[in-house]
Amino acid sequence: MKLMIMGDLHYPEQLVNANQEMEEARDRFFSQYLEEFLTLEGDYHISIGDLTHAGTTSEFTFIMNHVASSLPDGRFLYVLGNHDTHSSSKDDIQALTGQPRYLAIEEEEAVLILLDTARETPENWGGMIDYEQLDWLREQMNKYGHKLLLVFSHHPIYNTTARSTETMMCLDPALDLLQILNEHQGPGIFFNGHNHVQSMVQRGRWQFVQVAAVPDLPVATSVNLQGASISIEKVQLSAAPYRELAEVFSGRMYDYDPHPNAEGDEVSNNLKFHLQDLSKEEVSP
Repeated sequence: MKLMIMGDLHYPEQLVNANQEMEEARDRFFSQYLEEFLTLEGDYHISIGDLTHAGTTSEFTFIMNHVASSLPDGRFLYVLGNHDTHSSSKDDIQALTGQPRYLAIEEEEAVLILLDTARETPENWGGMIDYEQLDWLREQMNKYGHKLLLVFSHHPIYNTTARSTETMMCLDPALDLLQILNEHQGPGIFFNGHNHVQSMVQRGRWQFVQVAAVPDLPVATSVNLQGASISIEKVQLSAAPYRELAEVFSGRMYDYDPHPNAEGDEVSNNLKFHLQDLSKEEVSP
């Protein structure tokens, strides 16, 4: 099974005090990136949240039209990010995309679990999970025995990947999600975005993988499962001069500051391991 993961896309319908050159650079960047990403070989194409920058219906429509055009027979999934709910309710987003806000998909090789960690309050961009979803997540952790779990969340768990101890840069620490993850008997990989920097950390049976924002690092992340072997690798995209285009418009995105060290360190971009490398130790804070 092969997955393709997109970092925080942050597609902005509106730029601040932009001229025609900036708007054309934005249009070319996002149209070309979506087309190239969606045509990469993969069983699932997954957005890690913040698909949109302002969460407007027209921003979602722009993206879903590209999905319908470039991936007509494929499987596109997303998790909600805090920017996605700036202007649209979760119910409205579900009606537009047809995807539930959280779900589990069991495949032969692994189980994909997609979480909703977004609030509907733009002034608080930290992550949360409601009690109903927490109960559902506990059920998933106790349902699949030793099978590999692939969990997708916009927000990281506190004190795991880079910047996850900063204010509003993680899920609410009071949720104690590490304890819930430990209820799963087998290995797991937890994917997240939000913090705009590549980062990989192992804690016992769980590998935590954080991907950077697309305007800062216009790449894809591939996850390739072959038997007990797993590779997680950065995929360079080259259909357009993405970095040059981003420099033209990204400074005109409201409430967006490019991260200067989005690529992280050497070990945060490519990883190959066997399932047995994820030890039987429990994840500890």
